[in-house]
Amino acid sequence: MSDKERINNNLNAHEIFTVYIERYAYGGYGIGKLPGGKLVFIEGTYPGDLVEATIIQEKSDVAFAKLNALLEKSQYRRTPKCKYYGVCGGCQMMDVKYDSQLELKTQMVKEQLKRIAKIDIEVSPTIPSDLEFGYRNKMEFAFSYNNGVVLGLKMRNSNRIVPINECPISPTSFNKALEVVPEIVEMSKARIYNPKTKTGTLKHLVMRYSHSNNQTMAIFVTKTERFEEAKFIRAELLKKEPQINSIIHVMNSSDSVVLRGPYKTLYGSGVLDVEMDYEKFQIPPTAFFQNNYHVASKMVEYVTKQLDLKGSERVLDLYAGVGTFTMRLAMLSKYVTAVESSHISVKAGRANANINNLRNLRFEEADVEDFIKTFTERADIIVLDPPRGGAGKSVCEEIIRISPEKIAYISCDPSTLARDLAILNEKYKIVAVQPFDMFPQTYHVETVVLMERVDK
Repeated sequence: MSDKERINNNLNAHEIFTVYIERYAYGGYGIGKLPGGKLVFIEGTYPGDLVEATIIQEKSDVAFAKLNALLEKSQYRRTPKCKYYGVCGGCQMMDVKYDSQLELKTQMVKEQLKRIAKIDIEVSPTIPSDLEFGYRNKMEFAFSYNNGVVLGLKMRNSNRIVPINECPISPTSFNKALEVVPEIVEMSKARIYNPKTKTGTLKHLVMRYSHSNNQTMAIFVTKTERFEEAKFIRAELLKKEPQINSIIHVMNSSDSVVLRGPYKTLYGSGVLDVEMDYEKFQIPPTAFFQNNYHVASKMVEYVTKQLDLKGSERVLDLYAGVGTFTMRLAMLSKYVTAVESSHISVKAGRANANINNLRNLRFEEADVEDFIKTFTERADIIVLDPPRGGAGKSVCEEIIRISPEKIAYISCDPSTLARDLAILNEKYKIVAVQPFDMFPQTYHVETVVLMERVDK
C-alpha cells in the first residue's frame, strides 16, 4: 500500500514519514505536507528542515506529528544558549537565529490574519527587542520536593518541574535567586506545596525587575496565610542577595493562577518603580505589567505617535492595567477613561495618575464587556489591550456602536486578534499592522493594529 493510500485510509497513526517543512505556524509548529497532500504540523521544526516524523494525531484536514530525526537543517537554526532548552517549556525558538525569529513572527501574523480573518494585508517587519536575552521583568518559578527542595520551571507539555539554576532570558538577579533560594528554603524547613495531595505551603517564587531603575522584587507565594518561615527566609535572602529591594508574601489558594490574592510586604517599599520616556509607574506585586520593558516603551511611543493626537480627543482605554498606555494618552489628549477589572491595577493606575500629575483621566473598575454596554459618552479614539483571549464579539460590536474615529488594538495573540479584526473590519479599515518582539526566544508576538472608521 502506498503512503497516499495509507493516509487516505486513516492507517497512518505511528507511521513514520519524511517531511520537508515549508512554513512556520503560531504555536511553535513547522508545517509540511504528507505524501497525500495533507498538511502536517511538527513541533520544534522550521522552514527548510527535512525531518523524519511519526504521526501522533490525525484530523480530517490536518495531522500532527512528532519529530524523530533532523535529516537536513534549516538555515534558520543555531545552537541554543540554554542548557535546559527543549526540556524546560519556557522557550520554543532559542535554536533560531534572532533575525530569523523576527522574520518568522512577521509571517505568522500575516498568515493568521489571512487564514482566520480573510484579511490579506501588508504586515510591517517585526520591531526587535533591545535585549535578546535577560529581557524578562517577571518570571514565575515553581517549588517542588524531590529528595530536597527544587526550584524551576515546568517541563515542556508537563506539570513536572525542571530544576534550573540559570535562565538566559532572565536578569542576573533572578539567576542569583535560583542559585540561593532552594538552599535557604531547605534550611527554613518550610513545607513545599504538593498540587496532587493539596498538602504543604510554599508554591512559587515570582521574581520581578525594573530595568529602568535596577530594582528586584522577590515574591513568595503560599497556599495558606500562615508562613512562619518567612522571617528566616527574608533574613537569609538579604544576606545572600542584598540587591533585592522588596520581599513580598502572597497568599493564594488557587492552583490555576500563580500570582493573585492578598499580600504582605516583608521587606522594602513593596512596589517596583518603572520610568519610561515621559512617565513614571509604581507596579504592585500582583499587578500586570508588560513583560519586556524596552519593547513596552517602544509600543507606547508607536501607538501614541500613530494616533496623531491633537489634544482635543476623548479616549477610551480598555483593559488599561496600571495605565501603561493611559498616562501618555492623557498627556496628549483632552480626556481618557481607563477601564480595568483588577482592583489592584485600578488602585495603582489612580496612584500613577497622581505621580504623573495627570487630572484629565479617570479609572473605572469594571469588566470591560459589562462597562462598554452602558457607555454612552463620546469616544474619538479607542485603545484596547486585551488578555490572550482577545476582546470577543460582544466588545467588538459595542466598539462599532460607539463609532470612534480611530482604534488601536494591542494584541498578544494573533489568532484572537484576527478573529476580532474580522468583526471590526466591517466598519473600519486597517491602516497599519506592526508586530513587536515582546518575547524573544519564543513563538509569542505582540501586534499593534491601527484602524480608521470608514464613513459611507
